[in-house]
Amino acid sequence: MTRSVTQCLTIMRRALGRKNVNDPDASPEILLSYLNDAISLTMSDDVKVFENYGTLSFTIDDSTINGVYTFNDVGAADQFVNIGIEAFISFEDPVNRSTSWNSLQIYEDPGEFYSIWGINNSLILVRGYPTMMLYYGNEFVFRTLPDREYLVHIYGYKQISDFPDQSGDLPFDYWLRYLAYLAASNYARDFRYPPDQLALIKDGYSHERKLLLTRRHNQAKTNRCMPRF
Repeated sequence: MTRSVTQCLTIMRRALGRKNVNDPDASPEILLSYLNDAISLTMSDDVKVFENYGTLSFTIDDSTINGVYTFNDVGAADQFVNIGIEAFISFEDPVNRSTSWNSLQIYEDPGEFYSIWGINNSLILVRGYPTMMLYYGNEFVFRTLPDREYLVHIYGYKQISDFPDQSGDLPFDYWLRYLAYLAASNYARDFRYPPDQLALIKDGYSHERKLLLTRRHNQAKTNRCMPRF
């Protein structure tokens, strides 16, 4: 059964003891802002769930003069968190006329990347098959410069979008109580709740986080580990 944003806010009110909707410090808008901060700013650093891993696919070609593609250029509506990403680039075999995929080496440190390729020298770079990519900020930088069109797949953990209003549904129903208590714990700290009340809310948050991670563990333990060599 789908759970809604409204249900999440209701649990927040109960946990915080802010049941009066006319309370100016606990208006629906304020509680929603704490819920949005929890889901878009905190959750991705706190836990990793399978359902939020995703794929970004886009093409690169020889029209670029510097090998740089921004998130807007590739239509990336959901940004990825800079952790644990992998990328592959298409390769067409001219003999067998088949398409395969090669791993695209990813760098997240501009200093390390440009120590290999140099800075501001795109005009003298020879075009060819890209083998490396710098992922920094909201840009992808490819080297070498592509000599024709290639398809790129990037796999990673997506940053979760805010809820525009209270009318929407949660992405997954089992996030309900975890998000409610995560947002409530942040609210309680900001509004300087007494230590005993804050401890109760944190205890609720710890319980819900443990359940969420248990679900994540139960999914992960069915998969075999792959060596990274």
